[in-house]
Amino acid sequence: MSFANIYGHHQQINMLQKAMSRNRVGHSYLFSGLSAVGKKALALEFARALDCEDAGLRQDACDACASCRKMMRGIHPDLHVLEAQTQFIRIEAVRGIQDQMTFRPLEGRKRIIIIDDADKMNEAAANALLKTLEEPSADNLLILVTARPFWLPQTILSRCRHVRFNPLATETVARFLTEQKRMEPAKASALASLSGGSIGRALEMDSEDMIAFRAGLSGLVRSDGIGEPMSRLALASFLGQDKKRLQQGLSLLNSYFRDALVYKETWRASMVINADDLPAVESLAGRLESGQLLHNIAVVEKSRQSLDMNTNKSLTLEAMAFKLHW
Repeated sequence: MSFANIYGHHQQINMLQKAMSRNRVGHSYLFSGLSAVGKKALALEFARALDCEDAGLRQDACDACASCRKMMRGIHPDLHVLEAQTQFIRIEAVRGIQDQMTFRPLEGRKRIIIIDDADKMNEAAANALLKTLEEPSADNLLILVTARPFWLPQTILSRCRHVRFNPLATETVARFLTEQKRMEPAKASALASLSGGSIGRALEMDSEDMIAFRAGLSGLVRSDGIGEPMSRLALASFLGQDKKRLQQGLSLLNSYFRDALVYKETWRASMVINADDLPAVESLAGRLESGQLLHNIAVVEKSRQSLDMNTNKSLTLEAMAFKLHW
């Protein structure tokens, strides 16, 4: 790969290439933004470009030299990707990379350590990493990747160059799906609209399980009887207990409320995210007032944030279900 194969994020790429051309690459970066939006992919590409044997004036990976080939195969001795093996990234893993950082890179100009989901470091691991950030080495580069920078200690945030990633344009996600996954344009466009600017989410939405889940949620949204107490509990039960699926379900639910609000105010189906499920959007828009839809969006978003803080799932969902207007 090269930077040209990254979909979107042109501003971030230009910033990194300028740092390379001026020989002003920092010792630590924080890549933050929406989940599955391309942060880790760009971090890996940045690593390839930094250690490419033929980067030259392009400030990009050539994909042909021994270093590029090794990095693409995941066997380069100077590229390390640290990920959580359990719920947390523990201090032992951080100490392991710190031991390696005491030596010069084995082959490349720099040793690059990418910490994926860096917010999963427990307190001991974060404190250990802070020592490394306070005593940087020119031979080593740390890239922290996270969708939740607010979970990282301020002492770590203040010692990293912050690169923020915005959601991708719908057209960019659709182009990825048609070019890389050979999807039909209509299907790619529908998934891109539902993705919220995340290629990873668009791919998740294409699974049979997720398609069935969305169909079930759509049925609940259309139902006039969901305002009844037992139906509200059924909604909470339907969303389930799996944390990832919960977040997907709440994001989908909010997209329906958002669409209903936009449709109610504009009557333009072209502005609707769930354009392939317009009857569900029309049903909500017909039943609820704009203020009620705004209230629902706020309630669902607050529930998402609470679940991120590991609150009790059942209680959070049931409380949300009874606060929603139907």
